Amino acid sequence: MDTKTQIATATKQLTEHRDFATITVTTIMKTAGLRRQTFYDYFKDKYDVLEWIYSSEIGDQANRINFASWGRTLSEMVAYFGNNRRFYQAVLAIDGQNAPREVIRTHFMTVVCAALKSLSREEKVTMGGDYCLFMRQLLADGLMNELCRWVCARDARSVADESEFLQ
Repeated sequence: MDTKTQIATATKQLTEHRDFATITVTTIMKTAGLRRQTFYDYFKDKYDVLEWIYSSEIGDQANRINFASWGRTLSEMVAYFGNNRRFYQAVLAIDGQNAPREVIRTHFMTVVCAALKSLSREEKVTMGGDYCLFMRQLLADGLMNELCRWVCARDARSVADESEFLQ
């Protein structure tokens, strides 16, 4: 396991079991079994680690999506959040300036944009300018709100049901 992954793994473990506000760089590095200063060779702060975890684990859906694969991409994303539910319950509860919620929403906007561009190309649906931006924001916000509700629900639907409903 490389150093960056060790730091991310330690952060993820701590986040699943402790309030994120109480987690410090020192506790992350102690859990990872590494020197504190090494942290700053890879990350600027603990929020940067959360962003890296999401970006590296979610994969490159936004780069390979087209309208025809929209359903599969949504299913993969729902499965990812379902498999990491405890971690994302903690992550989505983080408020403040560096809250990772905006990173996830921005990713959703990228995925939605790729699907809309593909729809426009493949199905000859004209969508541009302000309307395209409106749709990107609307759909990304809707996905983000549903993700938060679903991940944090006590009696959440199954991954399969959530995927089907979103599609």
